[in-house]
Amino acid sequence: MLCFLFAGIAFAQEKTISGTVTDSKGIPLPGVNIIVKNTNTGTQTDFDGLYTIKANRGAVLQFSYLGFENQEVVVADSNTIDIQLNASESVLEEVVITGQGSGIAKRKLSTTVDVLTADEVDKLPSNQIDQLLQSTTPSAQIRLSSGQPGTASIVRTRGPISASTSATPVVIVDGIRVDNLNSNPQLGIGTGGANVSALADIPVESIEKIEYIKGGAATTLYGADAANGVIQIITKKGTKGKPTITFESRVGIINATEDFLKYERTAEALFEPGLSLEYKLGLNGGNEKVTYNFSGSIYSDDSFNQLNEQVRRNLSFGLGAQVTDKLKYQGSFSYVGFEYNLDYNANTSFSRFSAFEGGGRGNLDELSDAQWQSELDRSNRIGETVDITSTVNRFTNSNKFTYEFSDSFDANLTVGIDSRDVVQQNYQTNAFQIAIGAINPGTTDQANLSRTLRKAFTLTSDLNFTYNASLENFDFVTIVGGQFFRTTDRQYFVNGSGGVDGTTDMGFYPTVTSDDFVLENANYGLYFLENIGIYDVAFLEFGGRLDQNTSAGKNSDPLLLPKVGITYNISDHDFYYDSGIREVVSSIKLRANYGEATNFAQPFSQDRTFNLNPYLGLPSFIFNNPGNDDLRSEIVKSTEFGVELGFFNNRLNFSGTRYQAITEDALFTPGAPPSSGQFNQVQNIGEIENKGWEFAFNADIIRTQDHNLSINASYNTNDNIVNSTGGAPAFNVGGFTVIGSWVEEGQSLGYLRGTAATPNGDGTYTFTPNTALGDTFAPNFGSFGLNYSYKNFNLFMTGDYQFGGKIVDLSFLLRHLRGVDNTGIPDDLVGTTNPFNYVNYFVFDNDFVKIRNIGASYSFGDKLAIFSDVTVGFTVTNPFNWTAGDFDPETTGSGIGAQNGFASGGFAYGTESAPRIYMTSLKFKF
Repeated sequence: MLCFLFAGIAFAQEKTISGTVTDSKGIPLPGVNIIVKNTNTGTQTDFDGLYTIKANRGAVLQFSYLGFENQEVVVADSNTIDIQLNASESVLEEVVITGQGSGIAKRKLSTTVDVLTADEVDKLPSNQIDQLLQSTTPSAQIRLSSGQPGTASIVRTRGPISASTSATPVVIVDGIRVDNLNSNPQLGIGTGGANVSALADIPVESIEKIEYIKGGAATTLYGADAANGVIQIITKKGTKGKPTITFESRVGIINATEDFLKYERTAEALFEPGLSLEYKLGLNGGNEKVTYNFSGSIYSDDSFNQLNEQVRRNLSFGLGAQVTDKLKYQGSFSYVGFEYNLDYNANTSFSRFSAFEGGGRGNLDELSDAQWQSELDRSNRIGETVDITSTVNRFTNSNKFTYEFSDSFDANLTVGIDSRDVVQQNYQTNAFQIAIGAINPGTTDQANLSRTLRKAFTLTSDLNFTYNASLENFDFVTIVGGQFFRTTDRQYFVNGSGGVDGTTDMGFYPTVTSDDFVLENANYGLYFLENIGIYDVAFLEFGGRLDQNTSAGKNSDPLLLPKVGITYNISDHDFYYDSGIREVVSSIKLRANYGEATNFAQPFSQDRTFNLNPYLGLPSFIFNNPGNDDLRSEIVKSTEFGVELGFFNNRLNFSGTRYQAITEDALFTPGAPPSSGQFNQVQNIGEIENKGWEFAFNADIIRTQDHNLSINASYNTNDNIVNSTGGAPAFNVGGFTVIGSWVEEGQSLGYLRGTAATPNGDGTYTFTPNTALGDTFAPNFGSFGLNYSYKNFNLFMTGDYQFGGKIVDLSFLLRHLRGVDNTGIPDDLVGTTNPFNYVNYFVFDNDFVKIRNIGASYSFGDKLAIFSDVTVGFTVTNPFNWTAGDFDPETTGSGIGAQNGFASGGFAYGTESAPRIYMTSLKFKF
């Protein structure tokens, strides 16, 4: 009897609690996690912020929501508990990761960081990191070199700072460096122009946010080789509360972008609409001790032409655990499997696209129907036998341990790996070679098989200590740490010739040759950062990094790279809060900084090397690299000044930055005098200067409970010049000798040079060799976008633009050389002199305005059956283009074919543009 009595009392104490959760403006918050503390009982708010949960009187309800402060409420007599959550300090102050895992409020930093949030990432249909950042990062230039899958792009911010290496930023995922090779490998299989890129398979699943960090002062703490900036990806680790399952299906139609074709018949021969399918599954949840996030996806498409196909499989898992009261663990694991094939393109006689557009098959418009049908049949025979494949398997793992010695002192240890294996294969069957006319019909023993294996492995470890202290009106944040990372790049190439069709077993080929390439590099670094707050309005930061890198050579001393900066938040003064001006000018932040970063010379550049040179069938050796014991890293010294303003309660925001970066001891490789009998040797003889302005603007035009409209825009300038070449003559770094990309004192890095023809007015021309024809990169560029929402409906758009640069239309030059296109060429020049004497007529403005994405979505909330939310969406990628010329100024592969080579751009030739994609999506959450 007594037991039943106590049970009845316990049961009577449990009751149903309901209420609404809103933000500080009274707007309902869907998906807020509510759990009964110290139990497994939990629920979530619905789309209108409503919830219902059972709990005993005296129990504690915990409310948690990403971006808001957690709140606890004791259950009392009332059955209704309405909660208003306040935005967390990390959101209000926008904490950024300044080194390896230590965050500092953005208002305290003197540097600029572009941030892409999880919501912004989820809207975009892309699966590549460079495409995600294109048009969404205000101060970055990201130009895709091709529309073929998995290919490289040119990624640059604040101008080209080096002629010896790629401009691609360092990429870090959860504190772990990942392979960012944005060019063809040393032993990679070339397709003519568009080459494979490691950026194409960097995991982009379950992203919490992306930070694009630029400027020497910003990159000092990330490693001495981070002069080109840092792209930092932070993945989701789960949230407390009831498990949430999401499933999303995307179906898309892929159409070729035909805006830039010379001949409509090119599209008829090569293009056909493709279908893309993607399925995503996610699981998120956790409790006070453990949180977790899992996602998996599979994507496939058959592209916009008759050949390209790709399949991508992604798995990612994030975990957060409060191991003890003082020890916290965060881990992430991802796998990417990527299989795709490529077509020949650009600078190869095997390319059907460049042959059609470059006049290699004549003027397509003038062919008779019968002639054109013959060309179609030939093209189809070639396309059916092209067999260039690439298979990628990539594993990335990060493990971070945080130990709190006290509320003000903690230690962070991060250890992880990135392992990327790539197999490229080019199978040129007898049938293929017969189709292109390389061998006679009936030949059966001339098949050729090339295969490259690249194994890239990176190990990262970092240990740092963070200490926070206060002394009256001064606050101190001190970060001290050490980092070690090691990269290994092993490549193996094998080629078999003289084979029969039907086998890719290298053992069946009578003649087999091979080559290998091994590159190992270790970096040891110690870093220090001190941020001093003065009355919580001004902040002084200083620090530096001491780095030793094995690629620098044994004669190179460790590098000490300092940084210093100051930030003054005028609007945070008490007197400013009380003034009437704050109603108009809500916030004022002034900042300035100086910092240094570096680019290392390519490994072995300082060594004297030999090369095998067979003679009369016997091995013999010649000198290859002359060697330079005094070779050292080039140092990039950056200075910037900036202001950030907020108006009308920060509904309108503006930022402006003036920067200057000088590359000292720039690594140049001028041509050796022929009389020396030696090959070219890289030397520290140059100086490169970049300076310019960065302006960013965003505004909340409408901000009501139902309607919200925001717009953003940016405008950037870059003035690049080679101040010195150390007395060396001009040398070529891309393109061709007759019209190429050159380095010369007083010109921009990689500028276009060739012979120009100037009319004299009497039918004659003056021909001037070595004329400067323009910058290969646009010195003016920016992005723009808008986002509008009405209740459950959302509409967004992103785009970017550039102007002021020049580009060579090589397809036009080839058509002219082949006698099929004289458009715009004066009659007095045609046939009277070599076309290479008037190459200025093939150079055009590279101006463009491109809309990258337009998308719309509608959320039904919890009104459909068992689902807590159902969202339908539609996006169009690359819907509109406006260009100064008749060709696409983005499709350029100059320099990308060399491993980590300098990519100047500036040459449009025989490569398909990025496709136009119409994508629908349906997302379920329960």
